[in-house]
Amino acid sequence: MIPKTQVKRDAAPANLLRAPYLKRRVHWRLMKTYLLFATFSVFLLGGCANPLNRMTSDRYAETCSIAENNRNLSVAEEACYRALVNVDIGNLGPELKSQKLYNLGRVKRQSAKFWEAEQLFKESLSIEEKLSGPTDPKIGRRLVELSVSLAAQNKWSEGAQFLDRAFPTAEFFSGRERAYFAEALEIYAEQFRKENQLQLAERFESKAKAMK
Repeated sequence: MIPKTQVKRDAAPANLLRAPYLKRRVHWRLMKTYLLFATFSVFLLGGCANPLNRMTSDRYAETCSIAENNRNLSVAEEACYRALVNVDIGNLGPELKSQKLYNLGRVKRQSAKFWEAEQLFKESLSIEEKLSGPTDPKIGRRLVELSVSLAAQNKWSEGAQFLDRAFPTAEFFSGRERAYFAEALEIYAEQFRKENQLQLAERFESKAKAMK
């Protein structure tokens, strides 16, 4: 908020303030002060993270997570979308944007909106590749989710490339994430057997078994 400039009534005699020349002079000084504050405020908002948007984004992200866990995917999708929007508005940085894109993509995938999920995962992956190393589990999660979204669209060849790239991150997965990764590998192996691509099928099957 731009501070209001206060003019003290006892700063000068009233008759002088009523003089046309001095009125214009005072008005111009006030305008310059206003423009200075306005320019400075725009500069700050354009270059720095906004803590209010961070709080709002986090609140929506929590709502999304709770709704997703309760399988209320329509509420989760809306909340995850609003969390992402606040990251952009608040200039909250690439790390948070990657996470919010990934969260929204995951909800879209569970809602069978596979093409939309694909685009979100690709954007998140593109950001994350600039922030994390190739074996970072964050990279692996995005690669696996992207491969699943592509498989659901019968884009098996493209999806296999991303799932292949996820192999080096497998050791960092555990519990449900590890089981999900292994299931994705099995689905691809099954598909490649149907297509008589036995070498690919065996490689994916071998990796799936190693993760169990």
